[in-house]
Amino acid sequence: MESSSRFIGICCALLIGGALCLTMPIKTSHTSSYASLLQVVDPSIPDVSGMNSPLEPPRITAEAAVIYDPLQNEFLYQKNAQKPLGIASISKIMTAIVALERVGENDIVEIHASAIKTEGDEGALSDGEHFTLQNLIALMLATSSNDAAVAIAEHVGSLYGASSFEESQQMFVRFMNETAQKIGLENTHFKNPTGLDIDEEAGIVSNTSTAEETARLLGYALRYPTIYMMRQTPSILVSEEGREHPVSFTHALITNEAGVISGKTGFTDTAGGALATVTEIPVGKLSIVVVLNSTRTDRFDDTLRLLDWLRLPR
Repeated sequence: MESSSRFIGICCALLIGGALCLTMPIKTSHTSSYASLLQVVDPSIPDVSGMNSPLEPPRITAEAAVIYDPLQNEFLYQKNAQKPLGIASISKIMTAIVALERVGENDIVEIHASAIKTEGDEGALSDGEHFTLQNLIALMLATSSNDAAVAIAEHVGSLYGASSFEESQQMFVRFMNETAQKIGLENTHFKNPTGLDIDEEAGIVSNTSTAEETARLLGYALRYPTIYMMRQTPSILVSEEGREHPVSFTHALITNEAGVISGKTGFTDTAGGALATVTEIPVGKLSIVVVLNSTRTDRFDDTLRLLDWLRLPR
C-alpha cells in the first residue's frame, strides 16, 4: 500500500542519512513558542468534542489511537481512546519531564555500571561517562536508550536522598506517578523509567496509559522545549569526556515526513507497537497523534494514514 511504500522509503532515507554525521550543538527548539500558550491549557480538563470531523476516518490496525490539538484541548479523532494499554518506551517522555522538573538541564549525569546492565545497548553508554542532562535526554529520546533512562533516574534519585540504586529507581517511579496525578492522568501508571515489560514471558507490561492520556502527556511535555529538540538533535552527541555517540532515530518519521517535529516510539512483545508523534499539520497548527497496540511496522503506517487524514481540507 502507499503508506507502506512511504515507510520503506523513510527507512532507506534514514540509513543513507545516518552516514552523514555532523557534530553540532543542540539548537533551541522552534516548539518553544508553544510553551507559553500551553501554560493556559489544563490537560486535566476533559475534552467533550469526541470525533468532531465529518470526514470518513482512516482504517488503522492499532487497537487505540487519537489525534489531539493541545492548544484547543480538543480531540479530532478517537479510537478506543480511553482503553488502558501498554505504552512501552513512550514512558521515557515522562522520564524526561520528571528529570527536567527536578534537575537543571546543564546538570552533569554520571553513567554507572548499574545503568549499563539494563536490557538493550542503545546509545552505547560506558561506565564512568558523563553527560549534561540535556544531551542525555536527547540521546534517550532519539535512540530510546534504556541505559540512559535508568541513569537519569539514578541521578535524580541520588540528589533527592536515595542511598542505593534500587531506592533511586523506586523514588523516581514515585515521582513519575505523582507527576501523572498532578496533570490529571488518572489512568496512567508507571513501574519503571524505561517502559520495559515487568515479565515478558508472562505477558505483564510495566507502564500503562490510554491513547487519550498519552496525547495529553505529550501536550504537557511541550512546556519543556528540551524534550522536543528531536528534529534538531545532531547526528552525533558528545559526552563530557569527548566520546562521540552516533544518534539513530527510532522514530523514522521525525526527519523524513513533512510536518513531523518530534515524538517517541515504543515497542515490546507484550505492549505491541506504540507511536506518539508531534506535528504541525496543517502547517502552523499543532497536533499530536498517538497509536497504541499496533505492530512494530504498522504503527508507522497507521500514523501516516492519520497524518494524511489530518491534511484533508475541512
